[in-house]
Amino acid sequence: MQTVSAKADLVLHEGVILGHPGSDSVALSAGRILAHGRFAQLKPLVGPRTHLIKLAGRTLAPGFVDSHLHFLEAASAFSGVAVWRCRTIADLLADLRVSAGRTPPGNWLRAFGCDEALLLDKRGPTRQELDQAVAKNPLRLRHQTLHASWLNSRAIVQLGLEAEGFRPPDGAALIRDATGRLTGLVVGMERWLTHHLPIVTKAEVEARARTMSRELSAAGVTAFTDATVRNGFDEVELFARLKASNAICQRVAMMIGAPHLEAAARCAEVARAAGIRIAGLKFMPGASYDGSTAARRVRIALSSGLDCAFHATEIEEIEEALEAIELAQRQIGAVEPRAVCRIEHGGVIAPEHIDRIVAARAWVVTNPAFIYFRGPKYACEPGLAPYLYRAASLRAAGIELAGASDAPVTPARPLAGVAAAISRATLDGDVLGAEERMPPDEALRLFTRDAARLQRLEAGEIATGMLADLVVLPHDPSPMDAADLLALNVDLTLIAGRVVYERGRPAVAHSDSADLHSA
Repeated sequence: MQTVSAKADLVLHEGVILGHPGSDSVALSAGRILAHGRFAQLKPLVGPRTHLIKLAGRTLAPGFVDSHLHFLEAASAFSGVAVWRCRTIADLLADLRVSAGRTPPGNWLRAFGCDEALLLDKRGPTRQELDQAVAKNPLRLRHQTLHASWLNSRAIVQLGLEAEGFRPPDGAALIRDATGRLTGLVVGMERWLTHHLPIVTKAEVEARARTMSRELSAAGVTAFTDATVRNGFDEVELFARLKASNAICQRVAMMIGAPHLEAAARCAEVARAAGIRIAGLKFMPGASYDGSTAARRVRIALSSGLDCAFHATEIEEIEEALEAIELAQRQIGAVEPRAVCRIEHGGVIAPEHIDRIVAARAWVVTNPAFIYFRGPKYACEPGLAPYLYRAASLRAAGIELAGASDAPVTPARPLAGVAAAISRATLDGDVLGAEERMPPDEALRLFTRDAARLQRLEAGEIATGMLADLVVLPHDPSPMDAADLLALNVDLTLIAGRVVYERGRPAVAHSDSADLHSA
């Protein structure tokens, strides 16, 4: 143990310290790790103001970092009706019916998580079925991918979608049946719908954010990157307000959409004052990759030290992303060492793309939990599994990886992602791409050390001087199988050495550890 003269603010003792078999205690001071070792060694660091938390054999691990989620979308989905667990139309309609019975007539009912490919019926709900289940409320049921919604008749009428002369926004589609009547499924209208539904008040946004932040804390998430492509100056200001009010207790990084490049400096100024990091530019397939325009934006961003992140789930999207990266890197020459390119999702990566990703020095931000939660959909596509959310083969090639949930597409539970990276098992028990399994320690690093490096955080491992972003788990996750990891709860979450979550206690935001325990 390194000799340190300062007294500790907090000491966690008599447990398992992940990665340090010779230690059973960790001392924290001023939001960082002061030292670790045997409790007898750390006793000189204990002073009259030092608080003690007895681990009692539990495991202290680095806090989890989610490298790609959509915080406001997840908060909104969490405040509504979650139906992603439903496997049949009948179950989905039953859940909607119960929720409608608890909602005042005329109020909007918001639901999330339906994907026809995951339902045993292999179809989405019809307009008539939604009308029968939710008769007195306008309903918006969002697709699990966030790219489509189902609406009942009350919603369609209230939004004027059947009004004479209504035209959907460019790129959107209103799906009709053989008679020309709207089926209720609308595609590519998510932003339009968000803007035309009843306004959510600032108070409601803050309340949702507090709830979502607590859910993240309960899952052990101490930092995240919001990867929402529509983020611009207004969204940065909103996150700054939510941080200032302590509605969000996690460390926050934000991407901004590629079209907002010109506002990047203004965004960074507001973000910096709120303790938020601008994580770079987010590019979506199609228009934002547009040849020379995309290359110009990538070139400017990389030269300015901004990362560039490319949404790429399909092989064609990987190809588009790599072409944009390669063109920009040829134009810029040596890439600014502070900036990297990121392949977001990497849902399907063909063998011929691996060397190109290596040459581009790009990270892949992968979603192993998709294998578990969305596996039944992939299992129906023969030949897909070997290329699906690859992990072991990418790491063997020297590609940097970080893990993410893409919440609300899958729940923001890093341990579910770790379990899926280890087992490659779906919720139906199938195994997809067993050769891409990761050893437990490497799977855990996806959401700790490696994710922290990508977010430029001095965190993700238990070492002197690192940020005291930590979790206490009931058991050591290293030897656990995937099923047990899925069921593993987080007992305590600390950010900057302060307890923000304790299982079984009322919600707290930045609570003082003095409120908790003494030896």
